[in-house]
Amino acid sequence: MSFGGGLIHSVRIWCKRFLPSFVVNAIRFPERYLQSRKKSQRRKNSPPISLERLVSDIKTSGIGPGDIIMVHSSLSRIGNVTGSAETVIKSCLDVVTDEGTVIMPCFNSAEQVVKDMKSGKQLDLRDMKSATGIITETFRTQSGVCRSSHPFSSVCAWGKQAEYIVSGHATHEHVCHENSPVGRLVELNGKVVGIGIPIAQGLGVAHYLEDTWDKFPFNVHTSPFEVSYIDNEGNPVKRLVSRYDPYVSRTRIDYPEGAWIGEKLTNHLTNKGILKRFTFGDVDSWIMEAVPLYNELKRLAEKGVTMYLTEDRLTDQNRDVSNW
Repeated sequence: MSFGGGLIHSVRIWCKRFLPSFVVNAIRFPERYLQSRKKSQRRKNSPPISLERLVSDIKTSGIGPGDIIMVHSSLSRIGNVTGSAETVIKSCLDVVTDEGTVIMPCFNSAEQVVKDMKSGKQLDLRDMKSATGIITETFRTQSGVCRSSHPFSSVCAWGKQAEYIVSGHATHEHVCHENSPVGRLVELNGKVVGIGIPIAQGLGVAHYLEDTWDKFPFNVHTSPFEVSYIDNEGNPVKRLVSRYDPYVSRTRIDYPEGAWIGEKLTNHLTNKGILKRFTFGDVDSWIMEAVPLYNELKRLAEKGVTMYLTEDRLTDQNRDVSNW
């Protein structure tokens, strides 16, 4: 990371930590607005992408009827899709068919959920919007889609195994426990798909390893705390949940400090043949089978290599990246 980039990131962390959220949002709104306008203009000026092309693109990844896929995506990077998010979703559903299942994360901010509860706001999954992009939010509201019971890490699913995949999320305090959607993705040997995003934004299987393997090198969770909310069927829920510790997560693969390990893991999984690339619309995308991914992440964790690893720790442990 350059000095300028590091300084900017440090300022952002300071602002998040010491300024009220409405002030931070007000500061960041102009930047986000301008970035969104630029991306939108680029999409409009590029050739249109049809449903038929997206269906063909997905098939090149090896996905077919009956497959169970967990899709992580970025609409703005796919290109000028005719029909926008609805077309992207339909392309996935058409390829796996009614015999398959499509899963998407519909996460929200744990910090915001805690603040809302403290202020007395009623949390209701029936109308709580997804914060993981317009594709997931559009998917959440479509007919036949069900949502798992979790106040800030819920998952939505459609298809043959949808109800089973979302049904056990409230049975344990951890996010990715054995009966969670990610746990059942691994159980059913599903596939993880990243459309226009780095693997850092689609490694729920790594969290499944942390949440279920008692020999994981260190604890990544906060102490459990009680939450109350309305689930997607309208039932009141009161339960304990834990979240991933923000202090531990600061060097995780999906944070700026974890960019190094993100690059190394991407190359490693590619060289192992676990991560395979394909093009979806105008963007580079990837696919990994959940079981081989889990097995390799566990093997690496046994050697002290996790998605939290920093270059300093690697040097201290005298580990050679080429020998992973």
